Amino acid sequence: MPVKRDALAAFLATVAVLLVVVLGFWKLHGPKTQRLVRADEKRLQNLSQLANQINNQYQRSKQLPTALSDHQKRQFADPLSAQPLQYSPAPPDRYQLCTTFATESPRPERTGDFVFWTHSSGAKCFEFDASEPVPPAPYFYY
Repeated sequence: MPVKRDALAAFLATVAVLLVVVLGFWKLHGPKTQRLVRADEKRLQNLSQLANQINNQYQRSKQLPTALSDHQKRQFADPLSAQPLQYSPAPPDRYQLCTTFATESPRPERTGDFVFWTHSSGAKCFEFDASEPVPPAPYFYY
């Protein structure tokens, strides 16, 4: 009798572990999707950091740069394609930074402090005013 009970307990424990693993992959959408999500998080950080650099330059010279420097293009390039961010100045103090996202923003970012950074998958341009602070970007813990 104890052998059957032990075998049943081992079987149920195995089923429970497999169920948890399958549900975890279902909820997180697997490693490939997670790589795309992490790349989008890096794109947001790049946009925020570059916008802060542009705003700081504007504060010093009262002029927007006409184009991104080669260093900025390399430093803030897309993490997967290595393409530079698209920069479009609209003097005297407005500009756009554009990139292409692989995934949609997570639900919590759609409200509160990070609503500015909400995006769908595909191309997205963010408009900035160089005379105002850059909205805080969500910070992701790895």
